[in-house]
Amino acid sequence: MNTSELLSKLQKDSRSISNADISLARAFAMEAVEHVPEPYKTIYSSDYFVYLYESFLEIKQLRPHEIIIQEIDPADYEAALYSIKEKTDSVDRKKDAMNRFISIVHIYLTFIVKKPLHPVGMVFPGGLKITEDGTFYYCPVKDKQSETGISFCEFCICKDSEEQK
Repeated sequence: MNTSELLSKLQKDSRSISNADISLARAFAMEAVEHVPEPYKTIYSSDYFVYLYESFLEIKQLRPHEIIIQEIDPADYEAALYSIKEKTDSVDRKKDAMNRFISIVHIYLTFIVKKPLHPVGMVFPGGLKITEDGTFYYCPVKDKQSETGISFCEFCICKDSEEQK
């Protein structure tokens, strides 16, 4: 599969995400951080969700001739899909909606536009941020979160911030 074919698939999949699904996903994002102190609560529940939603809208509007067409490593693609499926919970409607939503957006960010899964400038506890140097993106929690089993960091284009030094 190449990026053009994947974009077509994601666009088709995006049509199955309703406004109600997006509302449920947003509610899940809000609930997931209800005990997180400010300003991180707003950053995670609002800024991050806006980034995901804007990426979702890009998917719906992008045309194949607007992307770089290249082959996608089937093993990496399958591993990303498996990781997303593993975290899906069809019993919790909000979590299920969020996982279906991010399954489209994360695959798009990872394999088509090669952008971080969190927006550049997003602040993490301790004041550390996602940064870019013109060539690479860097994340202050990449290596720490990749091992948790609850994140998708292992598929993110970012390098760990330690590599920037």
